[in-house]
Amino acid sequence: MEYELKWGNKTWLYALALGLGFGMAILLLMHNMLGRASFFNYYSPMLGYYVLLSICQSHYFRRPATPDMSGMFRQFVSIFGAIVIFFLNEMIMIHFLGIPTVDHSLLYSGDLVMSGHFTFIVFGFFIYGFDDFMFDGKLVGWMKGGLIKSAFWYMIIWILWILLYFLEGGLVQAQSVETFSNLQLFRMLGIAQWTIIMSLMLALVFKDFLPEIKMKSDYTKGLFLLLASLFIGALIAYICYALTSYMAPWDDLSAADRWHHVLYMGTFPLTPIILMGVYSNNFRSTEKPIDRVKKRLAALVPLTILVYFAFHLLIAEPERIAMMLGFDDVTRGVGMFGAQGGWHHHLDLYFNFTVSIIPLTHHWFCGRAGFLKEKDAEDK
Repeated sequence: MEYELKWGNKTWLYALALGLGFGMAILLLMHNMLGRASFFNYYSPMLGYYVLLSICQSHYFRRPATPDMSGMFRQFVSIFGAIVIFFLNEMIMIHFLGIPTVDHSLLYSGDLVMSGHFTFIVFGFFIYGFDDFMFDGKLVGWMKGGLIKSAFWYMIIWILWILLYFLEGGLVQAQSVETFSNLQLFRMLGIAQWTIIMSLMLALVFKDFLPEIKMKSDYTKGLFLLLASLFIGALIAYICYALTSYMAPWDDLSAADRWHHVLYMGTFPLTPIILMGVYSNNFRSTEKPIDRVKKRLAALVPLTILVYFAFHLLIAEPERIAMMLGFDDVTRGVGMFGAQGGWHHHLDLYFNFTVSIIPLTHHWFCGRAGFLKEKDAEDK
């Protein structure tokens, strides 16, 4: 049985409504009703672990792409798994590795522990997908069973985390408060997030063109794609870092704050990439693969910029538009999430991941049920 998008090239609008509807409800509940403490101590890391486990399931516990709701239980696997892995990882960080739990005005276990969660999560986003996207699954293809493969990559994430985040001599050196570097942390995470975006683009934007790249082996090709993703991801991250000086010149930001915003900026392509790649025809009618890629990029770049300003000026800080229109006495913090301490530190990351992961996991776990229809006989 073959399927096609139910509303053709407009299907992405319905998927966007799904993501925004459920995503905004979840964010408003967790942030505005349960409070900032619960949001940043629990929802924030558990959202990350939920996405990580969903990525893991999509690669190592695949289900048929048939559109039905029978895979809905996988959402609960990711949700309850996120709770378990959050407390497990926190126990390892604090009681086995001894990360300092410094007093913090908002975070119960301190900034170093929460930063440790985020570093683990960001590394996991990349690690659980890069083998399929770049090496065609060859790196762990010799292992039997998704559970063994998942456990193997979990250990690899810990090794990278210890080397780059924890150990003295690494980038962040979170072993002690004295050596811990916020600047190195956010620079590493900003570059890593844009590398993740490049990995996702390999899967959804460049996928038709990748077979055109001929190399000696899948390993050589995979290494090339890996290095290219790292290089281009770092290049875009540094470009975004340079742009922060011009995006809001009224704020005097530290280098660490600017890199923190680069990390957040790296989440804005998520929704356009996913909706275009999964819930639209994605320019498949264009004959040449390279021309398809060009059209996708030509659509993706302005859409990402549009989403960035739509979030900041319509959701986070609509008072700025009011001030531009001459309403100087408008109250600050009238946005959906209230006053948040400056344009560079809104809920960008949480908004983008929450809104984008809902249609993406619906694709992974339920085969886009409700968004597809059976192809007519004459179209098959």
